[in-house]
Formats: sequence, structure tokens, C-alpha cells
Amino acid sequence: MIDIKLLRENPDVVRDSIKRRGLSIDIDKVLGLDQKRVALMQQSESLRSKLKIDGKPTADELASLQETKKRFEQANNELEKLTDEYNELFTQIPNFIAEGTPEGGEENNREEKRVGETQQEFTPKDHIELSELHNLIDFEAGAKVAGAKFYFLKNRAVKLWRAVTHLTMDILEEEGFELLMVPHMVNMKVAEGTGYLPKGEENQNYIDKDQGLVMIATAELPLTGLHMDDTLNIDKPKMYAGISPCYRLEAGTYGKFNKGLYRVHQFEKLEMYIYCRPDESEAILQKILKVEERICSALEIPYRIIRIAAGDLSAPAYKKYDVEYFSPVENEYRELTSCSNCTDFQARNLNIRFRNTNDKLEFVHTLNGTAVTSSRTLVALLENHQQANGEVTIPEALQRYYGSAKL
Repeated sequence: MIDIKLLRENPDVVRDSIKRRGLSIDIDKVLGLDQKRVALMQQSESLRSKLKIDGKPTADELASLQETKKRFEQANNELEKLTDEYNELFTQIPNFIAEGTPEGGEENNREEKRVGETQQEFTPKDHIELSELHNLIDFEAGAKVAGAKFYFLKNRAVKLWRAVTHLTMDILEEEGFELLMVPHMVNMKVAEGTGYLPKGEENQNYIDKDQGLVMIATAELPLTGLHMDDTLNIDKPKMYAGISPCYRLEAGTYGKFNKGLYRVHQFEKLEMYIYCRPDESEAILQKILKVEERICSALEIPYRIIRIAAGDLSAPAYKKYDVEYFSPVENEYRELTSCSNCTDFQARNLNIRFRNTNDKLEFVHTLNGTAVTSSRTLVALLENHQQANGEVTIPEALQRYYGSAKL
């Protein structure tokens, strides 16, 4: 969530952020509820103080105390209802937007740079055709066992993915990340606090309502919850890399780059996550982006960097980049990884703080970025390293992990 003080002092800035994201939230109603809430809190505290007396009360004092207690309970009940209504609206307000963010929606995402050769001297096969040629993925068996968009990864595809993760983990350790395996489910407080369970979008997640648990769509969720309610020592940024399966319903996305592995209900991902001081977060975002570029370069995948437009930002994101791989099959770029600066938005929700140089508690900034996935990274590798005869070569940096120069 944002800082309520900023909303009170600069409501027009918040309105502008909401408008630029293409959202509609009644800020005047939020401010009105906030004023009533504050007034009721003050009234409640005033009544509470009147319930404290020294010694045994007289009959008149006892009657007055009973009346005050009744008013106190009524004020608290009204405050509780008002707070619930306020929280439901206030928590829908997204983060602020970084300077320089392009206006508009997805169509206005701005290309920052391109890297790598994209020319093809033959008609390339897509990853599904390559899978059939090399016996890599079984979508039919996955559908039989679990439904559409589930699959079995087989043989050399499993070996290739393990090689990718080992190479990437070595890179991340060199960059200073601590490797973690994380819980595959989080409670509702963590899911809501990270911004991955917005009101009205519960159908995007696999939820166990009886236990109040959400199957994670990314390791970002448990990595944020890791330090919930903690006061951190962040003289140096805390840098984690979590590997986990990811579960996504992908409701409403059918038809949008929907073929094969590109958009599935389950995949593995290695996720970067960093806690830092507010004055470090922009530099940390650039560091994460550089790591994503380093991984693409090691895997010899042609890519471009995209600055995400205001209307395409998720609620927690203040600033975001996508790294898109070149698809020789489609002759266009498609999303491979992304990285975001969420400033103090998630930390406020989950009460994650540090002591600043004045020894005052302040909320940390949180950032995240995808390193590799078992879905899109494999698609990018297979399609970009295929040969005219259907063989797939292994990038040089990956060969010692895979054990061969060819698939």
C-alpha cells in the first residue's frame, strides 16, 4: 500500500497515478472514510481515558462509567466497520509511477535497446515441432493427467533445464545472491500483501480456501513474506534467489501467445529478490536488469529491453522492464523475463522495516526479477539454437553443464 500521509497531502498525484494506469478508484471517498476513521479513533481514545479512575467509584460515578463504556463500545463497533470499508478501498490504490514511464497501455511499451543477431537463413521450426523431433514435451499425456496446458517435460528437455538452472545459479552466486528453496504455498496475508491477490482477480490463482493458502505464481510471494514483520539490518542489500514451481490459472489469456510452453499452468522459475534502502533501489533495479542481460548473453539468446508503460504496470510496480527474446518462428520479440522496483509498497503491507541513519524506523524497498523459467527460456533456447537439419546446438557456456555440444 502507499503512505496514507502522501494521499492526504498530495491527492492529485495519486489520482494522476490511478488515471495513468487506466484504473478507476474514488479517492474522494477514500479521503472521506479516512477523516471519519481518524475522528472515531480520537473519540474512542477519549472515551477510553474516561474509563480510568482512581479508587472505588461512587454510585454516580459507576452510572457514568457504564454509560461511557456503552458509548466506547458503540464507537469501537462503528470504527471496526468503517475501517473495513476504508481498507477495502485504500488497498486497491496502486503504487506511484516512476518519472520517465511511457504513457498508455501495452502498445506503448518503449524499446530501450536490442542485442544479438536475429537473421535466419532457413525456415525455422517452432518448439513444438522440435519437441516432436527430439521427444521433449508430452502435452497429450499432461492433458490426460491434469487437463489442458499441463505437460510432461521429458528426456533431454529435463536435462537441458537442469543445465540452465545450474549455470544460472552459478551466475547468481557470483553476483552475490543467496540461493533458497521456498514454500510452494503462502497464506492469504502474504498473497494480498505482495499484491498478487487483488480484489476481483482471485480466479487467477489456485486457492485452498479451507486452509487459507494460495499456491504461488512466483517465488516473489514467499520471498517477500520471508521478512514479514521484521526489522532488517540492510547495511548491504539482502539478495535472494528462490527456485520453485509456479502455478497460474491464466484465466482470460487464451489466444495471447498461447501455443505450447509459452503460457502454461505450471512451470519452474528461478527468481531474484532484493531488500534495500530507499536510496539504493534504482541502482538495484539496474543491477537486476544487468544480471538478466548477462544470462541472456550466456545462453546466446537475442533479446531486447522494454520499458513498461503506465497502463501495463502491475499494482505494486513503480518501475518495470521486460526482457524479450527474439522468436525466429514468429519473427518478433516475446516476453522472456521482467524486473520491477516496488519501492515500499509491499514492505508497507507486510511491515518490513529498517533503522535509518537517524535510528528511525523506515520501510525497506523491495525489487524482483526473473532469472530463468522452464517454459519460455527453453522455448527461446530451442528456437534460437536450431539448425537447418533440425538439430539443436547447446550454447558454449551451457555445454559443461549439459555434457554435450548438441541436444
